[in-house]
Amino acid sequence: MHNRRSSSFSSITELFRPNNPRRLRSRDLSSTRLNALKKEIETNTHLIPLKDLYTRLGTDPVKGLTSDAAAELLEYYGPNTLTPTSHFQWPKMLLKCLFTGFSILIWFGAILCLLSYVIESSMKAHPSTDNLYLGCVLIAVDIICGLFSFFQNFKSSKILKTFNNMIPMSAKCMRDGVWNAEMPVAKLVKGDIVHVKAGDVIPADIRIIESKGFKVDNSSLTGESRAVTRSNTEGTTNILESQNVAFFSAQCVEGWAFGVVLCCGDLTALGRVAGLAARLEPAPSPLCREISRFMWYMSIWALGLGVFIAASSFILGYPFIQTTIFVIGIIVANIPEGLQPTITASLTLTAQRMVKKNCLVKNLEAIEALGAVTIICSDKTGTLTKNKMCVRDIWTWNRKYSILDPDFKDSLTNNKAIEALKTCGALCSSATIDENGEIHGDASETAILTFLCTYNDPATLRQNYPKIVEIPFNSTNKYQVSVHFDKSMSRYVVVMKGAPECILSRCNTVVVANNNVSITNEIKEAANKAIEDLATTGERVLAFADLILDPKVFPTNYEFDTEEVNFPLDGLRLIGIIGLKDPPREEPALRRADIGISMGITGSQVSKQTADIILMDDNFATIVIGIEEGRKIFDNLKKSVCYILISNVPEILPVLMFILFSIPLPLGVMTILCVDLGTDMWPAVSLSYEGAEADVMGRPPRHGDRLVSARMLYLVYGHLGLIEFAAGMYAYFTVMAEHGFYPSDLFGIRERWDNEAVTDVRDSLGQEWTYEERKELERACQASYFVAVVITQMMNGIICKTRFNSIFEVGMKNKVLNLGLVFELLLACILCYVPVLNDFFCTYPLRPQWWFLSVPFALLLLGFDEFRKYCIRKWLFDGWYNYLTYY
Repeated sequence: MHNRRSSSFSSITELFRPNNPRRLRSRDLSSTRLNALKKEIETNTHLIPLKDLYTRLGTDPVKGLTSDAAAELLEYYGPNTLTPTSHFQWPKMLLKCLFTGFSILIWFGAILCLLSYVIESSMKAHPSTDNLYLGCVLIAVDIICGLFSFFQNFKSSKILKTFNNMIPMSAKCMRDGVWNAEMPVAKLVKGDIVHVKAGDVIPADIRIIESKGFKVDNSSLTGESRAVTRSNTEGTTNILESQNVAFFSAQCVEGWAFGVVLCCGDLTALGRVAGLAARLEPAPSPLCREISRFMWYMSIWALGLGVFIAASSFILGYPFIQTTIFVIGIIVANIPEGLQPTITASLTLTAQRMVKKNCLVKNLEAIEALGAVTIICSDKTGTLTKNKMCVRDIWTWNRKYSILDPDFKDSLTNNKAIEALKTCGALCSSATIDENGEIHGDASETAILTFLCTYNDPATLRQNYPKIVEIPFNSTNKYQVSVHFDKSMSRYVVVMKGAPECILSRCNTVVVANNNVSITNEIKEAANKAIEDLATTGERVLAFADLILDPKVFPTNYEFDTEEVNFPLDGLRLIGIIGLKDPPREEPALRRADIGISMGITGSQVSKQTADIILMDDNFATIVIGIEEGRKIFDNLKKSVCYILISNVPEILPVLMFILFSIPLPLGVMTILCVDLGTDMWPAVSLSYEGAEADVMGRPPRHGDRLVSARMLYLVYGHLGLIEFAAGMYAYFTVMAEHGFYPSDLFGIRERWDNEAVTDVRDSLGQEWTYEERKELERACQASYFVAVVITQMMNGIICKTRFNSIFEVGMKNKVLNLGLVFELLLACILCYVPVLNDFFCTYPLRPQWWFLSVPFALLLLGFDEFRKYCIRKWLFDGWYNYLTYY
């Protein structure tokens, strides 16, 4: 058993054992596993002779593993499956949906409601149930909105399930000298002997023992859909390019092969890519960042205003219960509860339309991101093994250089360490440069020479330093070394590159500034820290060193021997470290991009799992359709948000009027919820059905354009919202006046109005009103205010159809919006006239004439907005309205 666990994979394998032997916390274990997956695969299991491999794995090529040994390995290392990561567990996702953004404020308001009901119950024999109902409604709102978001997110987060669909269910495996053609793939372990034939999917990473015409399709890993030959040949340094290895999930398209299992589950090439894709958090989309920003501002504003109202109420002498009600009213009025469901519903509707255009959207927020793109980066699909490495960072003593830094070129001048690194990098390389200047070699060496060609001429350097002998790189030594003759100085130079820990242990000095100094513990710690930092970011790290040989000991006619090495390989001078981009990470790119797009037909499975959008017809021009949809949805989202925010003004100001001027409450908290989550919802969502404006593709890419801008807020809070508030207060004062309470007599009346003990409040005509009569009138006034908001919001729904064009030019072609406006009116009628509902929401069966009190204000809204848009189109008043209100 000891031999079977002693391969070079043993340390990383321990991290993926099911029993967590290191006793790491879940978060630490996941982070450690992630760092391990980022590192390049380092193993010699494809290089050593097969008989040595059998010994290491404890297996027999004829009989395979024994059942006992296989069972022991299975129990120790776990099944041959891809392990899902903890941060996709649905309870965590559900909690995140329930307790983020505005939902936290709504929970806070619900707790305050229930707390005030409990306190009032302890103080009164017959407490009002309004706060209890309100608290329950707020909780229901949070749960419904959270479940809606959870359902949408849960569908797009199951990355590993689609990976597991690529894995075969059974394999032909040798155990105890007997072939089992129905061995479950999950029960395969390292050392198993397997047989695959045309049509089979490779059940694990295997090394080929024997084959005939064996070809595999590696497109699931590389994206290249061509068959490649695999056979029992000598392996290459990079296991991903080695022809004697076939990988998990590749399909056998021709011939057959026997192989021995090298890796299972998470440690296979596919498992590493799946682990990276699943564990790395995708970058938030521009829309997500915009919504988060807006939510933070609105939350701070709501809480700040709530604190101000609470302080003012205590100063004015209001009791705790009443102050709590004020704060709840302000918070509920400030939070656009319907915003998140509206945005999600709008994106979902757009995604459904895009499917009909052969564009499958996995991440809803990615739709809007398309409209903001400034650059489209196209990447060839063969990103795993097709020499895509490039130099990213350079480290010399006490300084790190990034080639992406604009000042990088300036740092190269008069730098002895950089000059030595250029020379060593050009000489210590097996890559070749042909007469056309093209570089041929493995991925790392090609990347280094390509980088050097930008700053000097490696070919000329090689002519000035002809190679004498070379010891190629191998996985045992982990270094490459060569001896060159310096023509200008008539002396030999040893150059070495390889694994940093190997090179560092062979160096006595280091290049510091323009001198060479002895390596100290401080220098070693700094070098190790630099190595760790580069490796953590997923870069392949190589160290470089050199040594000038003494001409007296090594004269020009000295014969170097690489078998019995007769020249020094220790006591070298450390030059520096180069970090190269790791090719398997070209796909964590789709995860880190604002939006990742994959081809549906020829795209690799890896890219399709990590992408946000898949072009089902592989037509690059489909992206243009997506960009148009993205721009349209951003425009329409602006319209929806503007429409939702307008009603905030007539919801906030009545509470302030109630507190500051001590009038009977014009609009109740329950009625506010009727607007936000009832009458406003359908029209807000239906605005996403608006067609694209004529200039949508003629505009430059959106840059710095906010979903909620200062211009929108000025228009909402300084113009349209105030007109709507005026309509509501006009209806409120009119109903009060019709019953004898003139506006001048309402100011300062609240304390007596809300006192149950006072039964003789006199109106302007001298009539006395009991508490029950006053509260019935208050409900009628609040209902009339509510209806005024509904009527004016219907007009605002029409106004918000366009941001630039006249409504008379666009027309009422949006049938969904038309139905939404009718629904808004019908719902208001139902809430007012259905007995059970008007009791619960504190509304009232209104007289017919009260429905028309707000019509003049609705017409004023239309006239004002048409005038504003006319001024914007004609650039009147030196563009005053453009700068002020064109959102």
